[in-house]
Amino acid sequence: MAAAEFAAVLLLDDSGRVTFAAEAARALWQVRDEEITGEAFSNLFYFEVVSDEPDWLAAQWEVILATALNRSATLSAQPREGAPRDVLVRLERLAAGGYLATVQPPAPAPAPSAEDGSSFQLLADKGTAGFFELNLRTGRADYSPAWKKILGYVDAELPDTLDMWRQLIHPDDSSAAPDQLGRKLTVGTRPFSVEFRMKHRLGHWVWVQCLGVQVLSATGELERVVGLHIDISERKEIEESSLANDERMQLLSGAGPLGAFDLDFHARHFWVSQAWQEILGHDDDPEPADPLAAFTAALPADEAEAGPAAWLLARAPGQPTFSEALTFQGKEGVPVSVLFAAHRSISRRGELTRVTGFISALPESVPAPAAAPIAAPAATAAPTAPEGGLPAPLTAELFGVMSEGVLLVDARGKVITINPVAARLLKTPRESAPGRAVSEIFPLVNRTSGRTSDDPCSRALTANAPLSLISDDALAPAAEGEAARPIVWTARPAYDAAGRPEGIVIVFRDPEEMSLTPEELVRANRFESLGLLAGGIAHDFNNLLTTILGGLSMAKDNRDYSALADSEKACDTAKGLTRQLLAFAKGGTGVQTVASSKEILEDAVKIAASGSPAVVKVEVAETTDPVLVDRAQILQVFQNLVVNALQAMPPEPHRPALHLRAGNVKLAEGQVPPLAAGDYVQFEVSDNGSGIKPEHLQKIFDAFFTTKKHGTGLGLATVLSIVRKHGGQIGVESVLNSGTTFTVFLPRADRPVEVRARRAPSLRFGTGRILLMDDDPKISALTGAMLQSLDYKYDLAKNGEEAIALYKRYLNIGRPYDVVILDITVIGGMGGEECFRALRQLDPEVRAVVSTGYDNDDMNRRLTDMGFLGYLTKPYRVTDLGKVIKGVVG
Repeated sequence: MAAAEFAAVLLLDDSGRVTFAAEAARALWQVRDEEITGEAFSNLFYFEVVSDEPDWLAAQWEVILATALNRSATLSAQPREGAPRDVLVRLERLAAGGYLATVQPPAPAPAPSAEDGSSFQLLADKGTAGFFELNLRTGRADYSPAWKKILGYVDAELPDTLDMWRQLIHPDDSSAAPDQLGRKLTVGTRPFSVEFRMKHRLGHWVWVQCLGVQVLSATGELERVVGLHIDISERKEIEESSLANDERMQLLSGAGPLGAFDLDFHARHFWVSQAWQEILGHDDDPEPADPLAAFTAALPADEAEAGPAAWLLARAPGQPTFSEALTFQGKEGVPVSVLFAAHRSISRRGELTRVTGFISALPESVPAPAAAPIAAPAATAAPTAPEGGLPAPLTAELFGVMSEGVLLVDARGKVITINPVAARLLKTPRESAPGRAVSEIFPLVNRTSGRTSDDPCSRALTANAPLSLISDDALAPAAEGEAARPIVWTARPAYDAAGRPEGIVIVFRDPEEMSLTPEELVRANRFESLGLLAGGIAHDFNNLLTTILGGLSMAKDNRDYSALADSEKACDTAKGLTRQLLAFAKGGTGVQTVASSKEILEDAVKIAASGSPAVVKVEVAETTDPVLVDRAQILQVFQNLVVNALQAMPPEPHRPALHLRAGNVKLAEGQVPPLAAGDYVQFEVSDNGSGIKPEHLQKIFDAFFTTKKHGTGLGLATVLSIVRKHGGQIGVESVLNSGTTFTVFLPRADRPVEVRARRAPSLRFGTGRILLMDDDPKISALTGAMLQSLDYKYDLAKNGEEAIALYKRYLNIGRPYDVVILDITVIGGMGGEECFRALRQLDPEVRAVVSTGYDNDDMNRRLTDMGFLGYLTKPYRVTDLGKVIKGVVG
């Protein structure tokens, strides 16, 4: 839109506050009249530092006055939503007092051409390199907008003076700056390239690389300097960190106490330090021509026949990092006691790719133990207790009463003992088990394919985390013609003080012998219901995805952006549906909260009626009291009732309809046995379905009673259990071929629903460095672009290990990240919670934000209690990201 066609007009008082805003101004800043009246004019524009302090606002108003009074100046207007936009601002003094402010779009930029130099102007204004010119003869200076942005200023904030240059230079670097000649040279020009520090608006120092030309007068005096600045702070930080790390490494492994080594079997690059040579007695020998051979020669002679790679793989299986006391061979075979520590990198195929570590000489009074295999304990019916532990009879009794089968296995894979349940399930006498190989007594095959499964001891030792419960295996048949016996099992290794494996505990059970508690029945019913709901949920999601995909394709293919608003709304609806689904799948927490009766019915319908053609009506009077309930479990009650009603509908052309109601009721003693007299909320779920046969009405709440072909009979039994647990009662009335009504009574709550009012902070752009950890490269790239649009610097890590390494780098030079955004779930790597604990040990002041697809109040509360300062739910907009970051950094 041309500048002549549009102008936003505002009236300001003498202090720079808005007294009137025309409609065009309100539209530009996306506010109502009462919201902008009284607002400081400077708050309507983007400044890198935002404050409500009166002194600060007055200073910003003075800058705007000096820049825009009786002339047009370019500022960045900050609307309520979206990115800032450049506008032309002009202020005029009014005779009656105050100012008239005119705000309009800047004139369209002319097409780039060599004649008008607009390409250079674009680079000077918007590029990452800042241009400057110093005229020492006249005392004037000229700084490009990009030059000022490097130091945190907008164009209008920093005056173009030579004194300002000298104020910003670091005192220790002033002699290196290009405005100092150092010594007189011949007349003409001289190119230069120097590095020095300048002060940022926020108070810290920014390293810049300065390149340009010095112009000398006829007398050899410096007359003029023209050049450009590039921000090299990050490069300097990395250089300083690398130098510090190199210095530490040199101090420790040069002539220090640690003999370091690095064996890269993948790249075939090997190295041992000078200290390694000295610890092993090779002080006077030259640097080894073959470091791998030198490493191999130091290994214990009776253990190194298979080579260094095999020796390194055999130490502490399953642990990437380990340490132990060993006896190495020094010069001429002299034994040397050392502490050996190493970190191994192992490929997915189990091959050793690289090992880094060190040795340190142990005092002669602390001899290294011989590296001998762990002896198998004597075969006993039950393990004996160590001194001070459980007495042997109690240990045997503990093993005897367990419902699971238990095997204790030593480090060589030989059985130490089994308990009675294991003996029964394995059909093996207990006295014959000790000393036998675990693969012989506990043979596993895949339930589906019948193929031999991996050895359970190896799986436990090589796992990066404790094994979860495994249900894919079965015990191999003991004889021809027998069937494999399905089991569920897990295993845990046990280690000694030196980190060496002492043995493995295997626990297993026959799933057919498992009985369900009432709580387990509730969970089983919940997941059965999830399966029934899956089709309807998929239908609703596909409808939402159609809206989203259609809007995106129109924008991409036809440049028609009119449907993007509908796509955004569909994303929000899908996010809400996901939240409901997660809450249903999670189940109850055991914590009762005051919940709105109307919201309970509405939320139950959102999931249970997904994809159904039924007409569903929810009718709740405004005066209906709330109830004190475990929200997730009560939702499960009404979702069960809705699902049952929909499944009981006759086929087409019948038109299914559901009516859900709630209202207050006062019960007399004995009116609804066994409820006591008092105030209750009465819920009703009515349908126009087939009804229930009279002979079935008395049995429908019995566990495992069902009239459905594929039902389990858990649904209404679960409903009754949950309702009674909440001090309520449920009843049913049904007319065959007419419909059914379920009535639920729940005690009303004695307090209102808690409503937490949230103030939505306005989006502000800022400075700082953000560390983002997410294992999805597309999410990382998109969030990185969002951070860049918000003027943040950022680094990306794909797992917790990378995030910790990056954080250490900047922490070591005193510049920790301003905010760390951590994805909670990382596939195949360290997740957000573990990473956060590690970062808290490095820096107790770390400011971390959760990034997760689990939109869950319980998880939010738990992670906030852990120390996270923000919770970012996927999917999110750039405004959501900006608000969370600003809420953390202030």
